[in-house]
Amino acid sequence: MEGNGSEENASTTSDEKSALPDMEQKEEENETGRHFALYSCNVHKEERNSETESIASETSQTDSNISLSVLSTDLDASVETELRKFIGQKLAKNLVYSDNGSIASMDYKSDEDVKTSFSCYYCMLENVEDKQLSVNDDSTPDPQQRKYIVCFMALQKNSLDYFQQELDVYSKGVLKYLDQQVCCDPSMQEGQAAQDGKFQLTNIDTSVRAYLGNWCEVTMDYTCRCMKILKHSAKYILYGALVDAKFEFEGMTEQQKNDLKRFLSACNLSEILKQTDKEKRGASPASTGSLDLLVDLGEYNAAPQQTLTLTLSQDEMTCSPQDCTAFCEDWGKVLNKTDSHRASQIRHVLEAFKIKYIQSINTLKRLLIQAEADYYALYKSYVFIRNSGNSEILLNYSHLDSIHEVQDVVKSLKEFISEMKQNQV
Repeated sequence: MEGNGSEENASTTSDEKSALPDMEQKEEENETGRHFALYSCNVHKEERNSETESIASETSQTDSNISLSVLSTDLDASVETELRKFIGQKLAKNLVYSDNGSIASMDYKSDEDVKTSFSCYYCMLENVEDKQLSVNDDSTPDPQQRKYIVCFMALQKNSLDYFQQELDVYSKGVLKYLDQQVCCDPSMQEGQAAQDGKFQLTNIDTSVRAYLGNWCEVTMDYTCRCMKILKHSAKYILYGALVDAKFEFEGMTEQQKNDLKRFLSACNLSEILKQTDKEKRGASPASTGSLDLLVDLGEYNAAPQQTLTLTLSQDEMTCSPQDCTAFCEDWGKVLNKTDSHRASQIRHVLEAFKIKYIQSINTLKRLLIQAEADYYALYKSYVFIRNSGNSEILLNYSHLDSIHEVQDVVKSLKEFISEMKQNQV
């Protein structure tokens, strides 16, 4: 286990404060403040002649007659009305996208003049078969088409931002329930669903409502369930994510295994690195800035993959082997300081943990490049690694030695650190 230097301890303490912005707030999150709404959206496009069409295309507003019909919701009537206005405004500005959700803040003021801020996720859903049915024989779009809009709301501001990918996947899942209802409705004839925008949905208050009402438990609360069983073993999940370890689970239910796999996925750096690599490839050589210094950790797999076994016995989680680093231990402590009922706070810490690790990789790479021609930079590299509390991962799993410019420097550092450890023994 590596020891932390004073500089790194101060840095970690600062990171803990930034990672828990709401920890000292006295007001607790109202866990009942999670809601859903499902709308049927009908858009009737006005016919335009050739003279006005070009003019209309230059205007910011459309000539569409948009109507939203609520299919299912657990919101109070006044809040639902405000949400419908909110979504209507987004639709008028073409800010509601198909199959890719958006998250925005929505304010609601009650009759008692009490202002409440919601974090609102909204996404438009279109079925492929519906798109095909909406095209007439002359291959021109039907002027009136039906689409679904699904909304999820939480009281805590920005509480949904970290879960957009999970929400995108979950929102699309409602289509299968709606399709089943349309197909099973005996009063509907083939093709009727596409005519006049009329849709008769049965069992809307059973299967669809149950599915929508379960959104938060599936997309967010897995983080809370994991922290309740992981406790002080959370550090092993963080360590395993950094070294890309293979996990085996024993003594757990299928739901617990699935929750831990999703938690591990949330700790994984692959999505951040894919995004950075995409930006790096798309940027011009003159505009890449610091992006060209980023290390693509997914490009190399020189280190052998470790296997970690998590065992749950009598509500106590153990890991074998108990490999970890001081860096992961520190961030594990940060996780255990969070409220295990606040999914957004847990996810915030995970994102801060990943960013901090990537920053350390980039800082070390800069020092190593400088060390090619500067012995003092070589010493600074050694001090940085020693104080990082993460020397094993930085040297063996970051694959910095695969960069031609710094191969000799990394080799020298590894030999020096190895000699230092032998002398200490």
